[in-house]
Amino acid sequence: MKLAAALAFAFSLLPLACHADEAPKCLYVEVAKLPIRYVGEGLAPAVDGSINGMPATMLVDTGAFETQLTMNGATRRDLALHMTGRSAEGIGGWTRLYGARVKEIVLGPTRTRRSSSLLVIGEANLTPAFDAIVGAPFLLQADLEVDLQAKQIRFFRERDCDKTDLAIWKEDTIVVPFDFNSDTSPNPHFTVLVNGTKLDAIIDTGAHHTAMTARAAKRLGIDLKGPDVKTAGYLVGVGSERAPQWTTVFKTIKIAEETISDAEIGILDSQGEIRTDLLLGQDFLRAHRVLFAMSQRKLYIAYTGGTPFTRSRGLEPWMRAEAEAGNPDAQYTVAMMYGNGRGVARDKAQADAWLEKAAAGGEPHANLMIGRRLLQTGHAPDAIPKLQAGLDKLPAERYAPLWLYNARVRNGEAELAKSELQASLKKQQDDDWPFPIAEFYLGKLDAAGLLDQAGKEPKTARAHGCQANGYMSEWHAAQGDKARAESLLATVRAHCGTQKPTAAPNTDAVPGPEVKAS
Repeated sequence: MKLAAALAFAFSLLPLACHADEAPKCLYVEVAKLPIRYVGEGLAPAVDGSINGMPATMLVDTGAFETQLTMNGATRRDLALHMTGRSAEGIGGWTRLYGARVKEIVLGPTRTRRSSSLLVIGEANLTPAFDAIVGAPFLLQADLEVDLQAKQIRFFRERDCDKTDLAIWKEDTIVVPFDFNSDTSPNPHFTVLVNGTKLDAIIDTGAHHTAMTARAAKRLGIDLKGPDVKTAGYLVGVGSERAPQWTTVFKTIKIAEETISDAEIGILDSQGEIRTDLLLGQDFLRAHRVLFAMSQRKLYIAYTGGTPFTRSRGLEPWMRAEAEAGNPDAQYTVAMMYGNGRGVARDKAQADAWLEKAAAGGEPHANLMIGRRLLQTGHAPDAIPKLQAGLDKLPAERYAPLWLYNARVRNGEAELAKSELQASLKKQQDDDWPFPIAEFYLGKLDAAGLLDQAGKEPKTARAHGCQANGYMSEWHAAQGDKARAESLLATVRAHCGTQKPTAAPNTDAVPGPEVKAS
């Protein structure tokens, strides 16, 4: 059963002021208003709710085809998982979808009337701290306003407003009709003119920046190897792979009567299928207020100020403001930007200072990163509480339990290390990587068996092989066998090049188009 079908709006109706020229019979009422928080390294918009009575952070994602749980959300609640035989596509390729029975989900004034089965995303490049992705089928049950400047979403219901202008804001508003499409998602498709060429577009609140598919760019005559196109690293999200991206400047982007000139946007070569040409993301939404008027099959869009497309602006004022206001997720984002020189000059002192603030505020990836550094520099006793603090909030994290194991062993706590890792294995699926590394640590798999498991999938064989050798090196070092540890590390250096043998929180992670279920 789809979550959307199990939810009902049960609100008192609060009439809004109508325009003078509106027909008296039209009743357009706000039925819910939810504050938005910016979460994760990508500072994605999320709202607070609860799952089975436990507080939950839920990503607002009109680009998601269904409402789904993250593995972290399911693990925190000890939900039993079952195989569904389905997969989800995202920018990082595909991942298995599991199923879990949920008794109740509450989001603002909405709640499930009965228990329902939800899909659970098996793998993401960076373990998300949020518990669920609220997709288009739930969000677009009613008319939806998204206002990132005001940090809120609002839901509306209408009666007899079919032919009424719903431009309810003071700003000039454009009206964009929905186009016909065969998607199973209710997220509306509409036409955008890019350099005079018609492209199919959607508004994707889960996309950090606006992105065009490489397929659409080719139709526009864009040569990804041309002098006007810049490489822009990689995007990560659902799936274990990274999707390359580029940027270029488009002369005009025209949406109804609004024309945006000299717009720099990204071009994405996704590993998974994206069923549109252009994804208008959070950078567009920070400069526009949008009403999804599902009742009229129209979009109302008002420009509210600022730059609509911010691909190369780096550390934006709103990000710094969030960090300075005490948002630990924003503090972690700023730390990563300074640490990587992404959008700002690389500054280790600034990166470390912001990372410490984020960790003190409870941001789990910051604690894991600091703990990892402490372990690698020989400070195992200090690493343990940091790693434990991160894992308390990210029980589905797959690599950090290995770090904690080695820290415990180095600190003379071998039995505790073993029991903790065994407990973490019960929360993981035994057909997912790096489950075999944990089995090697616990003596359930020898080196040959681990390398055999690493090479099972041709697409991931090299990466998993490098990780297997790297983690075996760390295990031998923790056991005091320096010679074997150095030998394995030499193998990693010889065969893995610049590829990191161990996985850490992905400092290049920028959320992109979210789950598209297949």
